Amino acid sequence: MAPDKPPVPVKVADMKNFVRLVLALNEGSQLIWNLPYKDTSILCFFTAYMYWNGDLPLLACLYDEKPTQPFIAYRSDKQNGEEFLYADTFDDSRYKYASIIDFKKTPELFLRALNGDFSKPIQPLMMEVKDLTSLLRTLVPLSIRESISFPLWHFKKDADKYLGAVIPFEHYYESDALPVFFYLKLSESLKEPFIRYNASKPAGEKLEFTSNTSDAKYFYAKVIEVEPLPFMV
Repeated sequence: MAPDKPPVPVKVADMKNFVRLVLALNEGSQLIWNLPYKDTSILCFFTAYMYWNGDLPLLACLYDEKPTQPFIAYRSDKQNGEEFLYADTFDDSRYKYASIIDFKKTPELFLRALNGDFSKPIQPLMMEVKDLTSLLRTLVPLSIRESISFPLWHFKKDADKYLGAVIPFEHYYESDALPVFFYLKLSESLKEPFIRYNASKPAGEKLEFTSNTSDAKYFYAKVIEVEPLPFMV
């Protein structure tokens, strides 16, 4: 029997944030779905978190973007910041690539998600960290161990600005995982797409906002601006 539970949509702020989510700090190529929706089209990226009982499927969405080529090329190691462009080939080794798949019709399951007809996820365990250094310190061992770049979701809810990451801790009693949202409330919006972190002697911990990931001695976290996450609404 086919599942009757739509994925949970997450609306991404703009094309830069969408491409960063799909390709920045990830290994290998990725897949983007170009879905028709009403009188426009939506670019979608499908991902998931291990979550309480089962997984939480997320459909990251960018509205009103009309691709002009079959691939998106991206790099984040230029000194003057990120670069992305539509491309008709994937043979330039300086870039990472995502393939864009055009569909004639959007499946009913995804239409329901895009129309807001989905079950609100159970809230994860909410844990507010003391400062930004603690937030980055949380990501470092998990990213190294899991070889996954956990995105830092950046959004505004009511008068507060949030920056946080959802981290699943597997095998929690009868549940598949204990999902934890490590977050920080910000006094202002972030101006750069990455945060880089290092801890070494004699300097100790060092944390900076940056526009690129060119310096290999740092650990990097990518910031993705979105509308409020569904479990925060």
